[in-house]
Amino acid sequence: MPFNIIRFAQAYARVLGVLTCVVYVSGCSLFGGSSQNFSVSSDPMGATVRINGQQVGVTPLQQQVSRRGDLLVEVEKAGYKSQFRQTSRKLSSLGIVDVIGGAVFLLPLIGLIAPGAWEQDPAAIGFSLEPTAASSASTPAP
Repeated sequence: MPFNIIRFAQAYARVLGVLTCVVYVSGCSLFGGSSQNFSVSSDPMGATVRINGQQVGVTPLQQQVSRRGDLLVEVEKAGYKSQFRQTSRKLSSLGIVDVIGGAVFLLPLIGLIAPGAWEQDPAAIGFSLEPTAASSASTPAP
């Protein structure tokens, strides 16, 4: 009788181990973070940065941003034209592992619903601001 219990425990441990590996490989994005590091720079430095309409600081800027949804980044500085850029999302390295794991184990790609499966693209944006006024050279008076 004790031999059957030991055999059952070993089989149970193997099945549990395989299931854990399958879930981890096909859904590892579930363990990834929901935010990422994002950088904004400008020439000249010291420009105000807004992300999705919310002021977050001045350049150069390092900011944690959500991996969910696209970002609209605005940079403005007195005496210069404001500029806008939009990011998009792409699969992160964890998302790629989810796709491969889901294909190998023939499971739905459950990890792709998690924010860790995605990342902002690009993760760093640089702006070259243009002065608002035309060049200081003016037409000579007659």
